[in-house]
Amino acid sequence: MKSRKYSKATARKKSGGGMLLGLFLGLVLGVLFAAGVVWYIYRTPLPFSNKGQPSPTSTGTPPAGASNAPLALPGKPGDPIPQSNDKPRFDFYKILPGNAEAIPDPKPAESPKDKVEKENALKEAVYLQTGSFQNAGDADNQKAKLALMGVEASIQQVMLQDKVWYRVRLGPFKKIDDVNSMRSDLAKQGIEASLVKKD
Repeated sequence: MKSRKYSKATARKKSGGGMLLGLFLGLVLGVLFAAGVVWYIYRTPLPFSNKGQPSPTSTGTPPAGASNAPLALPGKPGDPIPQSNDKPRFDFYKILPGNAEAIPDPKPAESPKDKVEKENALKEAVYLQTGSFQNAGDADNQKAKLALMGVEASIQQVMLQDKVWYRVRLGPFKKIDDVNSMRSDLAKQGIEASLVKKD
């Protein structure tokens, strides 16, 4: 009986040591593998690094009369400024403060499009009212319904005959075409809108 207990204890010690040895070997092998991958990556040339550029070891000879000195870039310090026909290089010197005379712009001729826009323009801004509710929740629901259509509305709280009303309005609109277009879009969604002026 004692030999069995002794053998179980030694087996446990051996298995615990084997697990630690396995963990250590796995760790060492993982580090070696990672080092090998890093070494391989740094050893291989980078792709696309020399694409479109001549290699430094090319044996091409420069054309006759060409020197190895780099070409001068325009605008480099010491380069002469090209002048042509005594015309100044830049015109903005003429319009600096103190050198320019104020010349009013000629009034452009009115185009047919401008005439139509003037005719469509309203004298004062108008609003479209899509509802008036005694309950603030109903007004919020109407505003949310309009927001789902992509229309931004505002809620105006007013007092009429000792009662509070919540008006849901769109606008302001400055062109009659915009008003008509919005009313038709609302009608397609089953929302009736009335034209009102700002109170």
